[in-house]
Amino acid sequence: MPQGLKASIRKVATTLLTEGLDPASAAAAVFWGVFIGIVPIYGLQTLAALALAFLLRLNKPLTLAATFVNNPLLLPPTVAAAVELGAFARHGSLLPWRQLIGLSTAQVKEQLFSWVLGSLLLGLLAGGAAAIVTAAVVYWTAPAQRGLRARIRFVNRTFAGCAQFDRGFVRWKMRLDRIFSLLAAEDLGSGTVVDLGCGYGMALAFAAFGERGRRLAGCDLNAHRIAVAEEALRGFHAEASIKDVREFALPPAGLILILDVLQYLSPEEQLALLKRCCKALEPGGRLIFRVHDRERGLWTALTLGLDRLIFSSERVGVRPTILEAAQYRTALQEAGMAVEERRFRNRLPLAHILFLARRPAAESAL
Repeated sequence: MPQGLKASIRKVATTLLTEGLDPASAAAAVFWGVFIGIVPIYGLQTLAALALAFLLRLNKPLTLAATFVNNPLLLPPTVAAAVELGAFARHGSLLPWRQLIGLSTAQVKEQLFSWVLGSLLLGLLAGGAAAIVTAAVVYWTAPAQRGLRARIRFVNRTFAGCAQFDRGFVRWKMRLDRIFSLLAAEDLGSGTVVDLGCGYGMALAFAAFGERGRRLAGCDLNAHRIAVAEEALRGFHAEASIKDVREFALPPAGLILILDVLQYLSPEEQLALLKRCCKALEPGGRLIFRVHDRERGLWTALTLGLDRLIFSSERVGVRPTILEAAQYRTALQEAGMAVEERRFRNRLPLAHILFLARRPAAESAL
């Protein structure tokens, strides 16, 4: 077999086996696999599982594997349990086992609806239980998750001395926002870290995990959050200032983060800021920023709707502005950056794109 074909097959296999293996995604894959395996759509279960895995971007091998709950060994007790559960849901009582075992043709027809209803309920219950177990196993055993947990504990300890509300906000943000699991999987480089729109400074602390001496610089317009950041990052080589990102003087940096800011700026201001960031990066430095995904239909509508509510509550006076992904990509490439994209949905129903741009190392640029 040609080496190129082998490499392509290996790449596809690796992608299939490793995609969506964070605890939430793995749990979702197992839930839907078990549910589809139990509902009585025999002969269509594999197709249904594959279609759903593609639609929801679940781990396909894991989803298919979970459908094998439907096998000759488990089928009789599964059907019996479904009929009993359906009968209980309909009539408030279980069928006697003797009646269940000796069902006549007429009785089978009578209990058909109970079987279908019970299968749906059993699928939800069994799928939910399997999903909880899967999430726990992945969470506690995956090396990437162990590293993420260590970083999250580090950030929570960093903010432990802050006021209760601020400390609680940081904990819930670290728990709900998938951006941190994505950042934990990336090389965050070395040298100065800049966070534009840093808020409480969580991302700065996250990037300083294992390297407390790293210089941290952030800016935000929220005076209270900057005060919290200054207090929490007091033991670091950090500086947080109340400054507009458009006016912030960027130092030479190994990593620049822009996580929830660009939508506040006009298209021209967004592209100008990205251009400035690219120039400020040291050779090999990275620019990582998040924007809303404009190509996800209902998820996009929900994401933009939430942003409009936030803008309204903050009395910003403008509507959130998001460019097409191609415009961001082109601007970065024209600045000489190598660009990658990660499309993802948050644990809240929000659709985002994470852009990861790297400035070529000096020796590669020659």
